[in-house]
Amino acid sequence: MHSKPKNMKQKNKKDEIRVMYDYQAFAMQRFGGISRYFCEIIDRLSCEYRIPVLFSINYYLLQRWRKTSLIPLPRFVYKNLSKHFLTLNRSRMKKLLRRKADGFLFHPTYYDPYFLQYIGDRPYVITVHDMIHEKFSDYFADAEEVIRQKKEVIGRATRIIAVSENTKKDVVELLGVAPDKIDVIYHSTDMKCPEGDCRLELPERYLLFVGDRSPYKNFARFVEAFALLHAQDPSLHIVHTGGRLSKSEQELLARNRLTEVVHHVKASDREMSELYARALLFVYPSLYEGFGIPILEAYACRCPIAISNTSCFPEIAGEAAAYFDPYSAESMSKVMSDVIGNESLRRELIRKGEERLKAFSWETSARLTEETYRKAIGK
Repeated sequence: MHSKPKNMKQKNKKDEIRVMYDYQAFAMQRFGGISRYFCEIIDRLSCEYRIPVLFSINYYLLQRWRKTSLIPLPRFVYKNLSKHFLTLNRSRMKKLLRRKADGFLFHPTYYDPYFLQYIGDRPYVITVHDMIHEKFSDYFADAEEVIRQKKEVIGRATRIIAVSENTKKDVVELLGVAPDKIDVIYHSTDMKCPEGDCRLELPERYLLFVGDRSPYKNFARFVEAFALLHAQDPSLHIVHTGGRLSKSEQELLARNRLTEVVHHVKASDREMSELYARALLFVYPSLYEGFGIPILEAYACRCPIAISNTSCFPEIAGEAAAYFDPYSAESMSKVMSDVIGNESLRRELIRKGEERLKAFSWETSARLTEETYRKAIGK
């Protein structure tokens, strides 16, 4: 995949930046924050870039497939032969990295260190999205391997992009990286408040939970907190996205007599914006996040938010959120109740959210990313 700035002919070739990305995030995710981040940034670059991915079913990359070398495949074909396609993607990447004359700055999209033996002493940039495996290793079966890979790739990088000041602090403290090697560049969102008629059949009064339910996402404690709230207000429901509930999660709902008021929605971007816009409250109870894009999505859709008071949340949300202790179901329940029961507070949080959203822009993120690229290559 190539892109050239409109004024390429006028540029001095010494000032040109050429960036190459790899297949990792696009092979790892069909949907997901990391692959979406790269597509949002890449779309806004003014420099030349290349994404030599041959096979992927990543949603965001497929939207751009006519501009890439990507070969679209039916999902069932890709899934059945995913290991084979991964090998082909990696083989192509290795061949390209061996050609030192290409002159591309490398930006791997995840932490597999496969590329290190091929690029030699050439510069590369890595983006650190969080340090969740290091801080909550007990929650991940592959934590030891991921931590080892991250330490090697981050430690040898020419420049590092951290998605928040909190993530930068964690990288410095956990890996001993020099702070002046790290540039903080925030994410953004393109989500818009939906217009027109409602399309989804939803409960009239619901709280929204989005994303996967890994242990650190704190879904179980959220259910406990909601149970306390629901006992006082039986008209309340939960709507959640991500995968369907596991057997243990279904049993958790049954024990709390909530099975009939918890609803799963597999949502497109358009449907996601409607879920936010119609929710009484978006609740984000994670124990840790690197940035937290759903915060900005809720702001864009005029949805008030109640979130954890840990990690990056205060940095990203500022005063435009109601905060709770994510380790306390009682704290979470009280804060949710306070927002739901106070219409003037809801309106104030919505107003502050719209204002806070102005501080985040993909255009700014892309510009700052190009500045990091220039630092990496000494231009």
